[in-house]
Amino acid sequence: MIMRSSILTFIPIDDSFPGPKEIVFPRWGLHVKIGRDCGPSTIPDDRHVYFDSKVLSRQHAEVWEELGKICIKDTVSANGTFVNGSRLSTEEEESGPVELHSGDTVILGVDIFGGDKSTIIHHKISACVVLE
Repeated sequence: MIMRSSILTFIPIDDSFPGPKEIVFPRWGLHVKIGRDCGPSTIPDDRHVYFDSKVLSRQHAEVWEELGKICIKDTVSANGTFVNGSRLSTEEEESGPVELHSGDTVILGVDIFGGDKSTIIHHKISACVVLE
């Protein structure tokens, strides 16, 4: 039997990142880490996806395929991972897995405001999920 790869695509919301970003899961059990781009040492590959955003931790979240479902978890990030508006865990703990569905909204981090409390100086990553 031939197993088809699953594809997770993050479509940017409000131009929060140049996109879309696509993750291909060629086999079950492959965990892909999502984190902040920290320069030349952060080269994307089949196990790492990076966003240019200072509100993300270096290892912010993970996604993987398990029994035909795509899951996400927060990996003790400082600014949180949110699915459809719900934070997956507190700042000091790893979340459990949450199944993603096409049409879900994933937010990585939170907007950071400047001293005037109205100007956003660092933007969160907001994406709509598409699964194939």
